[in-house]
Amino acid sequence: MIGGGNAGISAAARFLRKGVSSVAVVEPQLVHTYRPLLSYVGGGQAALRTAERTQRSVTPTGCTWIQDSAVAVDPDARTVTLASGRVHGYRDLVLGAGLVPDDEALPGIAEALRSPAMASNYLDHAEETWDLVREMRTGRAVFTVPRPPVSCTGTTIKPLFLAAAHWKRAGRLADIDITLIVDRAGLVDVPDLDVRLSRCLEELNVEVLHRTSVTALDPGRNELTAAGPDGERLVSYDLLHLVPPFRGPTWLANSGLTDSDRHDVVDVDPRTFRHRTHPDVWAVGDGAGVETDPSGGALRRQVKILVDNVLAARTGGSMSGYDGYTVAPVATDAHLLIAGEFDRSGKVTSSLPSFVDPLKPRRVAWAFDRYGLPQTYWNLILKGRV
Repeated sequence: MIGGGNAGISAAARFLRKGVSSVAVVEPQLVHTYRPLLSYVGGGQAALRTAERTQRSVTPTGCTWIQDSAVAVDPDARTVTLASGRVHGYRDLVLGAGLVPDDEALPGIAEALRSPAMASNYLDHAEETWDLVREMRTGRAVFTVPRPPVSCTGTTIKPLFLAAAHWKRAGRLADIDITLIVDRAGLVDVPDLDVRLSRCLEELNVEVLHRTSVTALDPGRNELTAAGPDGERLVSYDLLHLVPPFRGPTWLANSGLTDSDRHDVVDVDPRTFRHRTHPDVWAVGDGAGVETDPSGGALRRQVKILVDNVLAARTGGSMSGYDGYTVAPVATDAHLLIAGEFDRSGKVTSSLPSFVDPLKPRRVAWAFDRYGLPQTYWNLILKGRV
């Protein structure tokens, strides 16, 4: 496995539970983060320490942790080259390397993050997000949603709603102008869910700029350049929560494993997760071309199917297919959340009883997302049990 996040660790645990004796994970980081909880860190509802564990503690017993970074794959020779210069062979390679900020599409992201008016839950600055939200009294707050690929589009909108909830409770909402810049036609590209979320944004008097991308940052002036249907415009801000455009890692593209037409996600069959031209390479998660919105809920199903398919391929058995099920949990208020479940066609596919409105914001859905899922993640998902 390349990548010791949700995909790599949960897949490693499942392989071990299925009787595979030689399993290794390549991961350079010492700290493992439950990333969905960062929205609540940025909203003042969780401490960063509750979203973190040591990488060693989450690595399954029996799994070899290679504390290094992958820099190249030779799929013909079945080898992975690491930053240290070491080369490892494999029988099957599972890629869970995720995504990286697209500096060509938006230059200067790292430099802008050092400015006092900008933060991003997506770029490990969730505590700074909460500092900005808590300190803001008046002015303009700008939030962004990039074009695909991005990890869980629903999570990109959470910071706006959680910030607005805080400002409302503090009596400041009327003094703060909120703008949402969305680089797509909808919000999460699920028609029914977009309608509900649009109503929530209207209630908050949020200015929404659809089909608009952030193309330049000027942190010295607290301005960004936004390119939309009517051309470019400058947008000033007092607070900017930036979710930048993402792409697959360059080293994977250089290894010939990605689709350049889709910002270098790994070119796999979206139903089986097997690479289209290299049958011993597999991928799931944010950086895989599975033709659905990535999320933790999606990944749980993906990993189960991937592990079964790898083992089936080894024995010549039939492989299972993934229908594109995913989840876009969007907190629309401090303690209300829509648990948006849908497939790759954008059709809502709720696990609730048919007589229950699947897109109604609920307190119980928020409580499960905030408290239930983190415990499920640490105690079950990373151990390959669900």
